[in-house]
Amino acid sequence: MLNTDAAMTALRLERDRYALLAFCWGDLLLTLDPCLRIETVSGASEALTGLSEYAWTGRNLTDLIAAQDRGRIAAVLESLTPTRRVLAGTIRLVGPGGATGGRVSIAAHRLNAGRDAIYVSMRKLAEDAPDESEEIEEVPRLAERLAAASAQGAEMTLFAIPEIPRDTSGPLGETLDDLLRAHSLGGDTAMRLDSRHYSVLHEAGRSFGPVIHQIEAMIHAADPTAPPPRIESMTLPMQAEGMSEGDIARGLVYAMRRFGEGSELSLHEAGQRLRERLSDAMGSVTRLRRAIDDGVFGIAFQPIVDLHSGAIDHFEALARFDEAGTGSPFETIRLAEETGLIEDFDLAMVRKAVSWFRTLPLNNENICLAVNISGRSINSAAYAEGLHRLLEENIWLRRRLSFEITESAQIADLDAANGFIQGLRRRGFGVALDDFGAGAASFRYLSALEVDAVKFDGAAIRHAQRAQKGRAFLSALTELCRRMGISTVAEMIETPEALAFVRECGCNFVQGYLFGQPAADIGRFTQLPNRGLLVPQQRPRTKARR
Repeated sequence: MLNTDAAMTALRLERDRYALLAFCWGDLLLTLDPCLRIETVSGASEALTGLSEYAWTGRNLTDLIAAQDRGRIAAVLESLTPTRRVLAGTIRLVGPGGATGGRVSIAAHRLNAGRDAIYVSMRKLAEDAPDESEEIEEVPRLAERLAAASAQGAEMTLFAIPEIPRDTSGPLGETLDDLLRAHSLGGDTAMRLDSRHYSVLHEAGRSFGPVIHQIEAMIHAADPTAPPPRIESMTLPMQAEGMSEGDIARGLVYAMRRFGEGSELSLHEAGQRLRERLSDAMGSVTRLRRAIDDGVFGIAFQPIVDLHSGAIDHFEALARFDEAGTGSPFETIRLAEETGLIEDFDLAMVRKAVSWFRTLPLNNENICLAVNISGRSINSAAYAEGLHRLLEENIWLRRRLSFEITESAQIADLDAANGFIQGLRRRGFGVALDDFGAGAASFRYLSALEVDAVKFDGAAIRHAQRAQKGRAFLSALTELCRRMGISTVAEMIETPEALAFVRECGCNFVQGYLFGQPAADIGRFTQLPNRGLLVPQQRPRTKARR
C-alpha cells in the first residue's frame, strides 16, 4: 500500500511539474489517452474554440483540429515514445460552428511514470505572427540510413491501410507501427502520414506482399465482424541525383510533414500528392543548398534610425533570393530552419556581409551592419566554430558588424547560448535580441542572455497600440532595458502615429517603411525619407551597441 501511495504521489508531482512548465509556455493543457481521447482540460478552451472544458472532455483531439492539420498532428502524437517531448509547429483549430478557428502553437510530452498519457500544451498565436517551426529530429538518422543503403539504393513505399477503430487503435496501432518500422531502413524509418497512409523508406527491390497479408490478418483478428480489409501499396523511386544523403533526408522530412490530411484520398491520389511534395521539397532543398554553397543570393539594407537625432545608426542586412532583391525571404528562411540548413545559411550570410564590406573604401568606417542568426544556430558547435574563425580572419570588422538573435526557432540551451553571445561581445561584435514580444520565450531570453540591444517585434508594437494597457507595458519594458544598459529598437514603424507611440514609450531607435523599404543599393538612404518627423530632442543620444 505504501509503495502504491508513493508511486501515485510521484506521478502527481511529475504531472503537476509538467503542468506548471506547460503553462509557463501555453494557454491550454490537455491530457490524452493513447488513442488521443481527451481526458482532462485546463485553461482557455472557450477562448480558443468557443467550447467549454466539459465539451472537450471525451472527444478525440483531432476532432478539434482543422482538417488540413489533423493527419500530421495525429501522426506526431501517436509516434511519441515515453519521456520524449516534441514541438509540433503551428496548427489551426476548429472554431465555433465548425468554421476554421484560430492559430495555435502545439507541444506534447509523453511521460514515463506508470501511466501511458500524453500531455499537450497549446499557445494561441496572433494571425500575423510567423508560423513556429517543428523540431527536426529525423534528419541525422535518415541521412545515416540512406548512406548505409547507398549501394543498394533506396525506395519509398506508400501504404493505404483501412482506418483502425479507435477502441482497438492503441495496441493494434502500436503493433502495426512496429511491424512497418521493422521492414524499413535501419528499423526506424517508417512514418504515419495521416489516419490511413503510412510511408516506409527501404532498400530498393524489397517485396512487401507477405507484410501486407500479415497486416490484413492483424486487422481482421481485431474485428472479425468487419469486412475483410484490403491494403494497397505504391512504391516511389528515390531519384535525387547530385544531392547528399543529408539533403535528401531534409527533403524527405520536409515533404512528409506537409503531406496533409489524406484520409479521403485514394492510393493513387495520395501517391500523386506525396510525389509532388517530394519533388517540390527536393527542388527547394537543392536550390537552397546551391544558394548557400555558391553564395547566389543578395543583400538588401534597411536603416535603423536614432529616434532623437534622426541619424542612421546602422543597417540591418537582409537576405534576398529574387533577382530584384525586393521579395520577402520568409519562406526560404523557414525552409532552411525546418530542414536543418539554417546553420549553413547563417554562416553564408555572414560571409556575404564580409564580402560586401570589402567593396567599400578602406577608410570608410561609417557604415555598420547587423546580420541575423537563428536561435537554432547559436547552439551549434559547428556554426560557432565557423563563425569565430571567420571573425578572427576579419577582426577589422569589430564594432562595424553586429548580430541579431532571431526568435523564429527556440533556443535549446540558454547557458550555452549566453556563452556564445559573450564570446562575440568580447571580440567587439554587438548582439541584439530580435523579435522581442513575438513569442512566449522573450522574457526568459532577456533574463538569461546578456545582450546590447532589444528589438521589439512589429506585431507586438501594433498590439500594444491597440491594447488599453499597451502604452504602459511598452514604456515599462523600455525603462527596464534602460536600467539594464540595453538599447531598444522598435521594428515595422510605418506611420507617423506608430512613430509617436514608440517615442512616447521611450524607445531609442526605429526601423520600418516610414524611413525606407529594404533596398539593394545602400546609397538610396543618403536622403532618408520622412526625416523631418524626427525632431531632435534635448536629451543625450544613446549609441546602439554593436
